[in-house]
Amino acid sequence: MKTEFLKTADGSLTIHLPLWDEQYHSKHGAIQESKHVFIKTGLHHFCELHDVEELAILEIGFGTGLNALLTSQEAEILKRSILYDGVEAYPISLQQVQGLNYPEMLGITETSFLKLHSVSWETPQGNHT
Repeated sequence: MKTEFLKTADGSLTIHLPLWDEQYHSKHGAIQESKHVFIKTGLHHFCELHDVEELAILEIGFGTGLNALLTSQEAEILKRSILYDGVEAYPISLQQVQGLNYPEMLGITETSFLKLHSVSWETPQGNHT
């Protein structure tokens, strides 16, 4: 399926599917949307209600990996251990990952973002006890 990059209102890119006239993130701001919906009203809200050091997240539709990337950053800030499972039927290519400007927009290295998309599927990654 043909895809293209779409610059959203906050300057971050998302992947647009012209055939369906749909995109992975809001055209009003990919990073802004993920920070508000997934981090603020999801992760932060949960952490306010539940005083736990460890939690698990299941994301159906890993997509661009933006939610996972932001969750990883927040886990360090919140000092929480997060087991993050992302399920994706149609993973994006590494070429598409490299075309996204999230590392630049978030002030991180591209390597950390690429790592999210380069790990073996169905194999736990990171620190597990």
